[in-house]
Amino acid sequence: MRKQIVLSLFFAFVSLSLSAQQGYFGYISFNKTVQLMPEYMEAQLKLEQLRADYKNEVERSKREFDRQYTDFMINQDQLSSTIVAKRQKELQLLMDSNVEFRNIANKALEEQRLLLLDPLKQKVLEAVAEVCKEKQLDYVVDTDQRTYLYINTERGSDISHDVYLKLGITVQIDDSMEEVKSDIVK
Repeated sequence: MRKQIVLSLFFAFVSLSLSAQQGYFGYISFNKTVQLMPEYMEAQLKLEQLRADYKNEVERSKREFDRQYTDFMINQDQLSSTIVAKRQKELQLLMDSNVEFRNIANKALEEQRLLLLDPLKQKVLEAVAEVCKEKQLDYVVDTDQRTYLYINTERGSDISHDVYLKLGITVQIDDSMEEVKSDIVK
């Protein structure tokens, strides 16, 4: 009788140990989740406004350069060689300044994008961690990265809806795994 109890406990322990080693996972589209957040649209609007402001300034600078260049081309025959050289240098400096401004604007836009989107990404990561703890998942696959070759939907769990609930996102439930399956075929 004692042997049976010991054997039963042993097999129960082995069974629990094996199931713990198999690992349960979740999967989610990280980018889609970020894009569904209300704060994402606000961030996009801010970025678009900033992008429009920079674009307007670039266009204004280009018009100024074009005006000065046209004026120079029309009048260069009437100017002394010293003044021509000076104006050419001024035009080159203006052109260099415009290029530098475009580079600075692109860098500033990227920095602003990171500044606005990083907190959203962090919020999603925190929600994913909470859902994983609740569902006792060992890891989560980001289906956006497409580094997986196959996802066994019977062993894994689509945690999208649970994360959406944590973030307060309301969406019509679709079969998110269909997107993953179609990605696998590609």
